[in-house]
Amino acid sequence: MRRKMLIDARKSAGKTQEEVAEFVGVDRTTLGKWERDESTPRPHQRAKYAEALGVGMGELNAMLSSIPTAANEMPEWLTTYLGMEQSATSLRAHESRAIYGLLQTPRYVEQLAGRVGVSGVSDTQLQRTVDQRFHRQKRVRNGDLVLDLVQPESALHLQVGDGSVMAEQLRVMAELAELPNVTLRITTYDAGQYEARRLGDFVIMEHPWGNPRVHIEGYGGAYFITDADEVGYFGLAFDHACRITLSPKESQQYIQQLAETWNK
Repeated sequence: MRRKMLIDARKSAGKTQEEVAEFVGVDRTTLGKWERDESTPRPHQRAKYAEALGVGMGELNAMLSSIPTAANEMPEWLTTYLGMEQSATSLRAHESRAIYGLLQTPRYVEQLAGRVGVSGVSDTQLQRTVDQRFHRQKRVRNGDLVLDLVQPESALHLQVGDGSVMAEQLRVMAELAELPNVTLRITTYDAGQYEARRLGDFVIMEHPWGNPRVHIEGYGGAYFITDADEVGYFGLAFDHACRITLSPKESQQYIQQLAETWNK
C-alpha cells in the first residue's frame, strides 16, 4: 500500500508520530489514521505534513492516493493526476471512450485494461489496475467526492467483455447514480456534435485551495490547464453539454434499460 510510504518517510526523517503530529498541529491518533489509510489530512494540513516528512507536495499527494503500486512503475503525469484526484472535492467529467473509471466494476476493468497495447498486459499489472480503481472509487462511494459526469451514449454501447460483464457494469452504474454526491447524464446520438465532444474527454477538478483546473489525457500522457480563461471555457462547454443531455432520472432509466438488453 502506498500509505506505507508515509511511515517510511517519517522514519527516514528520524521522527516519531508524536513529533510529526505536534509539528502539523494534530494529535497522534489522527496521524496514525492517516498512515493506516483510515482518514486523509485536510488540504490546509498538507504543506506542514510534507515539510515534517521532508517530501514535496506532489510526492505527498501520491502517497496519500493509496494506490498499491510502486511509484517508479507509474508515469509521473499519472501519479500527479491521482494525487490531485484524491485531494479534489468535486469533479466534472466528460468521458466518451468508455464507462468512466470511477464507476467501473472489477470485471469491466479486467476486460478493458486487458486490451491495452497490442499484446495485452501481464496478470500482475492487470490486478494492480483493478486494485487502483477500487481505491480511487472509495471516495465516490463514501460521499467524500462530488462527481458530475456526462457520458455520450457510445460509451455505453462499447462492448467490453461479454454480455454479463456489460449488464453488471450498467446496473452498478445506475445504482451509483442514486448516490447524493453523483450526478450522471447521458448524451444520446440525437444530440449530434457539441462543443464538449469536440474538445475531447476532460475533467474539471475543484480543490479547497486555488482555482479550478482542467485535466486532459491522450496519447503520450496528459496535462493540466490552469489558465482561468481556458478553464472557464471548458466549464461553459460542460454546462452546455448538461443542457442537451437526458435528465439524470432519464439517464438512469436509459442505463437500466440498456443493461437488460445486454442480458439477452
